[in-house]
Amino acid sequence: MKRLTHSISIQKPSIKTLLNQNNHSQALKSSLALLSPLLTDQIYSLLIKNGHHLDPILSTTLISHFTKFADFRRAFRFLFDTQNPDIITYNALISGLARFCQSGPALKLFDRLRYQGLRPDAFTFSSLVKACGSLQENEIVHGVCLKLGFSSRVYLVSGFVENYAKSGEIVSAEMCFRDCLDLDNVAYTAMVCGYVWNGEFDKSKEVFVEMRSLGLELNEFSLTAVLGASFDVKEGEQIHGFGVKVGFLSGVCNHLNNAIMNLYVRCGQKLDAVKMFDEITEPDVVSWSERIAAACDGVEAFGLFKDLRFNDFQINEYTMINLLSSVGGERILRAGKQIQAFCYKVGFMEVVSIGNALISMYGKCGQVNDARSIFYYLIFKDSVSWNSMIAGYSENGFFNQALDMFCHMLEFSLIPNGYTMASILEAVSNSKSLKQAMQVHSHIIKSGFLLDDSMISCLITTYGKCNALNESKRVLSEIDKKNAVHINALASVLVYASCHAEALELYRTIWGSCREVNGSTFSIVLKACAAMTDLEQGKAIHCLALKARYDQDIFVESAVIDMYCKCGTIEDAKRAFRKICRDSLAGWNAMMMGYAQHGCYHEVSNLFNKMSKFGVKPDEITYLAVLTSCCHAGLVREARTYLSCMSDLHGLIPQLEHYACIVDLLGRVGLLEGAKMTIEQMPIPPDAHIWQSLLSACTIDGNIDLGLLAGSKLLELQPDNESSYVLLSNLYASAGMWNDVGKLRKEMKEKFLCKEPGYSWIHVGGYTHHFYAGDTSHSQSKEIYKELIKLYEHMVATAKL
Repeated sequence: MKRLTHSISIQKPSIKTLLNQNNHSQALKSSLALLSPLLTDQIYSLLIKNGHHLDPILSTTLISHFTKFADFRRAFRFLFDTQNPDIITYNALISGLARFCQSGPALKLFDRLRYQGLRPDAFTFSSLVKACGSLQENEIVHGVCLKLGFSSRVYLVSGFVENYAKSGEIVSAEMCFRDCLDLDNVAYTAMVCGYVWNGEFDKSKEVFVEMRSLGLELNEFSLTAVLGASFDVKEGEQIHGFGVKVGFLSGVCNHLNNAIMNLYVRCGQKLDAVKMFDEITEPDVVSWSERIAAACDGVEAFGLFKDLRFNDFQINEYTMINLLSSVGGERILRAGKQIQAFCYKVGFMEVVSIGNALISMYGKCGQVNDARSIFYYLIFKDSVSWNSMIAGYSENGFFNQALDMFCHMLEFSLIPNGYTMASILEAVSNSKSLKQAMQVHSHIIKSGFLLDDSMISCLITTYGKCNALNESKRVLSEIDKKNAVHINALASVLVYASCHAEALELYRTIWGSCREVNGSTFSIVLKACAAMTDLEQGKAIHCLALKARYDQDIFVESAVIDMYCKCGTIEDAKRAFRKICRDSLAGWNAMMMGYAQHGCYHEVSNLFNKMSKFGVKPDEITYLAVLTSCCHAGLVREARTYLSCMSDLHGLIPQLEHYACIVDLLGRVGLLEGAKMTIEQMPIPPDAHIWQSLLSACTIDGNIDLGLLAGSKLLELQPDNESSYVLLSNLYASAGMWNDVGKLRKEMKEKFLCKEPGYSWIHVGGYTHHFYAGDTSHSQSKEIYKELIKLYEHMVATAKL
């Protein structure tokens, strides 16, 4: 009974009781808990009616309450009704305006308080810094702080640094940061983030190291900031380990967990990102978004999105961007269109980043018209929008449209960035127009992009693909500080132009001058060795790759296997294959293609069956290797089975190369009508290679009618290809159609076409020996022909047995 009496006695009086007691101020405060603005207005009216006035303390309470709900109309009314408002009252309203990014009203209110003779304090400026929405506003507030002596306060410095950095004024952010003599971990974290936002990743790491050397406390926010500057999985693993050690990853806040997942995804370590996600106790929508980015393919990404929707998470634009980025083929294009419809429904189509992701998705899926529709639908287009559209045109072979889009971009006074220029150079490379390459090069010089290493390597590649090797070399020679990226670009161009010996000489120059090399360098040079079948040189480079610890690089692994296969040492290739990482699809493909080139169908089939046991999913190259092995072994039924499994089991769309294998196989076994039927049923138009395979088979088989059809199609596609004329001429000759043979030869003369003589070659003792038919120019030709006669006699004797 005593407890009940005590509990009744401590109950707060009701609002009605307070009003009856003429305690309007307390009644007004009590009304706020009921969240009824109308009731508060009524009590406030009674307060005024009864001759009371708002004092600064009560006004501050009311303003703080209503600014939480962005009810600035009432908040301003209470401020203006306050008799002699103090700086605390003003601070309450400025703070509320800053919370909702109302920079204009906040600055006007600041002018008002100064006009009334009030002196702003640290809390005033702290709120003003948060409210700044533009560079000009930040500069105004910074200037006032300097004038009134507040600029050295560390809690203000972190805000100024953040605002300057977000506006792209990283130099101003640096000056503000360095002028402060008493920096804390918050200011250092702001500077680290600022460098990351402006792409100054090395400087970001330097500031983080400086922060650690000063012994400042690290927290999840500082670690999250420096992770944004890292693209090295080893650095991410170190921060991951540190986070686990100090307990930053076990809390409710997932900032650091999500940042570590993001780094693993950026570095291609998706399995580590998945493990990180599984360790999060309560994943939020950002965690789920990173998990979608870590999906192995679009099917898994859409499955995760369904789980996210089922758990009623509030989906944001970042989630949708990661989901749309997972759509990379026609197989799940329909699902991508459903996501577009969902974006329309929830209003995400007004967000420019969502539109950009849709443009990129349709570009990757070859749906250029849909990409263009999204582009013109966007009300606001940023540089990413234009870059995505240019890249979409370029990737799908619409090179002139890509260049036109670039011209329109300049007409709208939009400043192209490095991604824009890289896409344009890609388009020029594919069009093989040297004149356009030079024009773009001039624009790059004028715009100052030559300071970018990646732009220089793109230029080298572009000139190389435009058959202007001298220009590629000139671009490289004009660079003061050459690095591995530049050297690799030129080496790749040399290999592309079949200048393999020159590529190897370039590599020897690099190694001799102690310039850095990386995995790409080794893989490119190994390709040159494979093309020259230079086993001795290839083994030497393999040893150097092992010594430099690049043997675990997936590109080097596959290049080593490919080199040994093409040099005819399949056993060495097998030994290299056994040492590769078992989830390296490139290594599996290289070994299977090597077996296929050696006619080892059963070995290819066995490897293909083993892939599933190791959890490795085949891709288009895997199936190309299997079909090639079937072609060399003459296995028609097996090849057709694999072609159907390609789409039915793994959802892969057969490309021209796969159909070319089938046509070549059918031609080899004499099923020419089947080859013709395959070409007619192809969902994509046949290219010159397919018609050439059919024409070659018709020449051997003597099928004149089908050969004439294949020849006419081939000449339509490649009217200046001398091989086409030679094949067709051989077909006419086999049928005794000498008049037609004469017409073809006359046409070749008129077009100045001549067939280059075929030759064989061998690399011995560091020198390549070339041999033409009936050639006696070699210094050891007598010995060579004696050996050939012996081999011929041995073959004849073996055949008789």
